[in-house]
Amino acid sequence: MIRNFLCLKQKRTLFLLIISLIIFFFYYNIHLKSQQQQLFIPRLRINHEKLLNQNLTFKKVSIAYYTTSYLIRTDSHTKIFNKNLEEICEILDPEDYPLADSVFVNIVDFTRFPKSYRHLHQSQLWIFHSEESPRNSYRTVNMKNIVELDDWFNLTSTFRPESDFHIKYRGYRIKPNIGKLLQVKLNINLNQTIYSTSDIFHNTSSIYLNTLSSILHRELLNRQNVLLNICPYTCNQPLPSHAIQALQPYLNEIKPKVLNRNIVYIAWFVSNCDTHSRREDYVNKLRSQKGIHIDIYGNCKSMYHSHIIPIQCQKGTPNCTEKTISNYRFYLSFENSKCDTYITEKYWIQGTNGYAIPIVLGAKKEQYERIVVPNSYIHVDDFLTVEDLANELHRLNQNDTEFMKYLQWTQLYDVSVDYSPASIIDMHSTLCFLGHYQYLHSMKEENQQITYGMKTIRNIFHMTNMHLSNFNWTTAKTNLIRISQFYNPTVNCWDMDYPSILKQIYNHLFTWWKLF
Repeated sequence: MIRNFLCLKQKRTLFLLIISLIIFFFYYNIHLKSQQQQLFIPRLRINHEKLLNQNLTFKKVSIAYYTTSYLIRTDSHTKIFNKNLEEICEILDPEDYPLADSVFVNIVDFTRFPKSYRHLHQSQLWIFHSEESPRNSYRTVNMKNIVELDDWFNLTSTFRPESDFHIKYRGYRIKPNIGKLLQVKLNINLNQTIYSTSDIFHNTSSIYLNTLSSILHRELLNRQNVLLNICPYTCNQPLPSHAIQALQPYLNEIKPKVLNRNIVYIAWFVSNCDTHSRREDYVNKLRSQKGIHIDIYGNCKSMYHSHIIPIQCQKGTPNCTEKTISNYRFYLSFENSKCDTYITEKYWIQGTNGYAIPIVLGAKKEQYERIVVPNSYIHVDDFLTVEDLANELHRLNQNDTEFMKYLQWTQLYDVSVDYSPASIIDMHSTLCFLGHYQYLHSMKEENQQITYGMKTIRNIFHMTNMHLSNFNWTTAKTNLIRISQFYNPTVNCWDMDYPSILKQIYNHLFTWWKLF
């Protein structure tokens, strides 16, 4: 009896001890979270006081990253602006985004917005940024519907030319020797239009206006010089047809490499084997056509298929892809999504190697015509069937004159990242200038120096044909954007759902591991 009583008492004691420990850890956890929140608040307050205690005679425009950018953090230690703009712009830490003039969101890294925030900070400019197709942009976004992103952003930075900031992997320019030839011998002038600059207005009563005027003046001159240097005869503008016709007698003959007149050799570098665009299905049909030989490099190559060129490109090997493609007459620039103006490095880097003609699939043909190097590609949409495309490739393979029409652009244009819009004015500079434009616009007084500053900022944008479709220069305001209509896979894409597990298994067994 006594032994049973002691055993029962021990059990009760042990039970109460366990309950006590659970309660202790529960309250300790709440207390710890409370302390962590309290530790965060002073940091924000300290930074806020630091910003407020800056020299109030000059206001810097501040930018904060609300998200990482492909998991890379951007903060106050990140060097983004040139020395000139560092005097008038700054990057804040991500935690201090409520204090920023503009907030940058990379939608690929986005998870959720702070609740009940936007209506309290309506003056902030929020920027929607994505270097992915609409189909791939939202894969990590924690929301039920894209509509939840509506009426939050002021500006956009995407592949769509209608964006305020149009993302392009590369750009193209008219070669300087071609521009000079047109100007000197053929009397066709294609020089850049440069905006004239007036003298700087000095108003000694305002340190802000004096400093800003000097910096904007230098920035406009610097950007004009850069533009004249890299694009003396315009960038991303095709030559007029009459100029191309006049140039024909002066162009050198290019002799393409010939492997076999009866077999069309095509290269394809690919690592994503299952896609929304179902490019793998198209390739499977194309490689089954008579006389079509497609060598697949990358993660999707077949272990049973030997390439005609015994080159294995390891990751990080310099120029290996370009050297490999130079041994082929055609190259597949197939995107993983069929979405509006989604044209990536598959065309801009591999496709414009200057040796093989890129065969493109992804954006619509009229969108390629609007963005890429003229007459530099073959679009699959021009052919009703895969058989029709195969017949055209055979025709070009047997006729060098027709083949070279797709490579004549290499004598007329250069392709480089330096010729893209971002080489002249990047998104961070854009936000810096817009912030100061808004600040100048808010000054109601009549002042020539204010007018000069606003005009100079507008000229910086006009110089590169950057229109900022969502920014109103007259009111210095923007409208909130309905992202669900502007960048939505159900609106801007016409591809298919991601392949099912069974379809993926089929692809690997009968497409990628096919024994030929």
